[in-house]
Amino acid sequence: MVGHGEQLMPAPTPPKTRARRAAPSRGVRALHVTVLLAVLMTVSGTAWASWTVTGRGAGTAPTATLTAPTSVTATAAAGATTVSVAWSAPTTGVAPTGYRIDRTDVGSAATVAACGTSPSSLLATTSCNDASVPDGSYRYTVVAVRSGWTATSASSASVTVLASVGTTTSVTSSANPSVVGQSVTYTATVSAASGTPTGAVAFRDGGSAITCAGGSQTLSSGTATCTVPQASAGTRSITAAYAGSAPYAASSSSSLSQVVAPASTTTSLTSSANPSAVGQPVTYTASVSVSAPGGGAPSGTVTFKDGSTPLACAGGTQTLGSGSATCVVTHTAAGTRSVTAVYSGSADHLTSTSPTVNQVVGPAATTTTLTTSAQTVRSGQSVTYTATVAATAPGGGVPTGTVTFKDGSTVISCSSGTQTLSASGVATCTTTFTTTGTRSVTAAYAGTTNHSASTSASLSQGVVNGQAAGLVFSNVTVGGTSVTPSCTGTVGSSYSCTVPGGNNAVVVANVGFASSTQAPVPYSGATESIGWTSSGKTAGAGTVTVAPNATTSSATVTATKNGVNPASVTVTFTEAGGSTWTAVLTVS
Repeated sequence: MVGHGEQLMPAPTPPKTRARRAAPSRGVRALHVTVLLAVLMTVSGTAWASWTVTGRGAGTAPTATLTAPTSVTATAAAGATTVSVAWSAPTTGVAPTGYRIDRTDVGSAATVAACGTSPSSLLATTSCNDASVPDGSYRYTVVAVRSGWTATSASSASVTVLASVGTTTSVTSSANPSVVGQSVTYTATVSAASGTPTGAVAFRDGGSAITCAGGSQTLSSGTATCTVPQASAGTRSITAAYAGSAPYAASSSSSLSQVVAPASTTTSLTSSANPSAVGQPVTYTASVSVSAPGGGAPSGTVTFKDGSTPLACAGGTQTLGSGSATCVVTHTAAGTRSVTAVYSGSADHLTSTSPTVNQVVGPAATTTTLTTSAQTVRSGQSVTYTATVAATAPGGGVPTGTVTFKDGSTVISCSSGTQTLSASGVATCTTTFTTTGTRSVTAAYAGTTNHSASTSASLSQGVVNGQAAGLVFSNVTVGGTSVTPSCTGTVGSSYSCTVPGGNNAVVVANVGFASSTQAPVPYSGATESIGWTSSGKTAGAGTVTVAPNATTSSATVTATKNGVNPASVTVTFTEAGGSTWTAVLTVS
């Protein structure tokens, strides 16, 4: 008899009632026994039973209650194949002999004995471990057993057994698309139906493992990261592979298409000299840098332009090295140049053009030098002046244009030569002076748009009397008495004069310049020096001078006889043409 999870059972030793035999004198008769069984149960769950036997005798027997276990729990660790089952023993009724554990598959409703129990093998404890449980979801019940009577607990909550926990891996990008050199963080998320997976994740670009520059490839709270700057443009196939860690199975993400575009660049341009001069070498330096968030070192070439025209670089390198390229150019004309640098770009870096540098090119400074074909010339004699005009550093180029030759402030009329500069920067002027004197000659370069004007230093040009032919003596005296010498030869060459005189006579004379007819003439507008040497009693040497435009020296020359022996004085002068004039005066 069962009620409310309890089972009623007889007491362990129920009273026995049997019929009595009839008296022999009455014979044998069938004995009819009527049994009345009454069961009364109290609210406490205890029960008792009694019965009545019709015939002789009466008796009663008590009963007891077998109560089911309670609070059945079943738990399994993730990835484990053992289920821990626990329950609470009955607190009322008789104690069970032991417990049988049943495991019921939630899906199929099939029930099997668990924890090694069977009807003949019971557990005396209130917990057990059900080992080697197949994957699935189960409920457990505990059956209290005593003397063939059973009381079954309510089922436990469902418990799931999974020896290997499946996982799913996904990967995301912090920036997609990105640019070359930009740091991109890939985040892998590994999830499971239960628990939090641990272990490592490998990030791959196609089939190649990525060398992560940052992040952690060990799972933390189910995520791992990999930070990497992409070094080249293109589309990457990024995957994250979770290696698995018991009980969590390995898994790989689907492919993420990471688009890496060329990085933007900026180009700047500087000039080594601004302003510069015509002919001055100028170095332009272009610097190419990558714009954030991109990175890497740009490669390729830079074209330097003057306006829209590429510059012909005479030096430097136009291929980028460490982000820079150079162009050395010499501007040949004055003006303002609009110079730019254009980076050609590459597969990984975009092209860019620098802001314009307004290069101011001014005229080059010049120097003019002047030379003469003869420092001193005779009047009427041609003289050629040569002017050389050159650019002054740092400028360059060969000046063009004209040169004006001047005598003081008066423009010289050139009879020949060319006053237009040659390809080597030279101009000439040939002229003739008709009057004696010292000329202050200059050469003035007029300048052009590319070369500044300049004037030479003053050149002192001596012009001597063209009629002067040599040296002559004047105001000759012997012993203080004026005499007229007797002269032979040609003035300027083999000219010799003689005067008579007694013993120890002294001859004194002035020296000057004369024409071929011995007529006194001035030699030049400068002070001229005439050298002399004397023989005789008192030998000597020295010079006398002739004042500018004068004909005769103010000082005298002299010679003294030694007794009866003649004495002489010799005068010399080197004229403008380079010839040496000589004259001799002898006192005999």
